[in-house]
Amino acid sequence: THSSLDFDGLSCLVAAKKLYPKAQAVLPASLEKSVREFILFYGEELDLIRESECSLSDIDKLIVVDTHLKSRLGKFAELVDKPGMEIHLYDHHPRTHEDIKAREDITKNVGATSTLLVELIKKRGINISPFEATVLSLGIYEDTGFFSFPTTTPLDLEIAAFLSSKGADINTIARYLRRAITEEDLFILSELLK
Repeated sequence: THSSLDFDGLSCLVAAKKLYPKAQAVLPASLEKSVREFILFYGEELDLIRESECSLSDIDKLIVVDTHLKSRLGKFAELVDKPGMEIHLYDHHPRTHEDIKAREDITKNVGATSTLLVELIKKRGINISPFEATVLSLGIYEDTGFFSFPTTTPLDLEIAAFLSSKGADINTIARYLRRAITEEDLFILSELLK
């Protein structure tokens, strides 16, 4: 997934691991603060390794989630053009002329990439725990702004309802997605108003 990992990226890693159980989900070098805090608390329950622990020489299939751009893949960018590399890509961002060319490319205009992956999990009847449902929900709630962004689709709502039925914990979602205004935010707002 992309650098400066947000909750949609993290949710996609968890979902991709459900869809590709033999794959290894890899955290990028940089994480958003709230994601870093979540991983500090729940990291042992997630089957993730850090980018620095991963050897590129052993990789023959690359599953890219929540980005189409090679420039956002950190050290994995060098694998994109490797001869014989099989790439599967899942994203919800608008296409560009710089998109990675993938053998399997699932891109839809939805509020969150997590929505696409969970839709596949649901269709394939893959079992998910309440904890996994919570993590998967974090991405959808974050990237849809709690379903208030104009990019939110009926599919985002449907998949969120599905995850709720699987035991997603709304209290945990609210705790990690709460956006408090910081002192620095207030200073910047004050300066802009001046």
